[in-house]
Amino acid sequence: MPKLGMEPVRRQQLMDATIASIHQDGFQDATVARISRRAGLSVGLVNHYFDGKDDLLASTMQMLVDLTLADVEGGIDPNDPPERQLVDFWQGHFAPGQRSPEAISAWLSFYAQVPEREAFAHIQHNYDQALLELLRPILRELVPSQRVEGIAQTLIALMYGLWLRHANDPDNVDLALIQSVARSYVTDVLSVARPPEQVD
Repeated sequence: MPKLGMEPVRRQQLMDATIASIHQDGFQDATVARISRRAGLSVGLVNHYFDGKDDLLASTMQMLVDLTLADVEGGIDPNDPPERQLVDFWQGHFAPGQRSPEAISAWLSFYAQVPEREAFAHIQHNYDQALLELLRPILRELVPSQRVEGIAQTLIALMYGLWLRHANDPDNVDLALIQSVARSYVTDVLSVARPPEQVD
């Protein structure tokens, strides 16, 4: 019988083991038996702490989203100028934990399954909305209101693209290049989108 108070620990062990198994075995071969073995736990504990494998996978994806959002929010200093905050937005997505081989394997696998799994699509939608909620108030300080949504969507799409290129080719798409692209885009888009200064 599982010990009282162990649920958060065991759930974390199983989610960590899921990420390791996806990395080592591949998404399709990350079976409950392999995940349990990597966690050093019995197969029955998966069904005790999760509603089966699908729930374990969705919970693992949600954990990755939560960790990424924490890194992103932690990288944005509200005392910085809004232009700097836009560049800081990139930092969290390329924090060390988001660039580990295990995290990259898991993210790529989950992204590939989004069109096929409703639970994954729901998590992805909520993740995108959370990113937009971070960007909108920053952009409102910089550009006309009618430009906020389009620029926010473009920033997120650019971030996803840069992350994917870095994941597939980290030697050539390194952090220095990513920061350069981010700064250039922010500078260029603000130079076009900012309303002209009023002359007294």
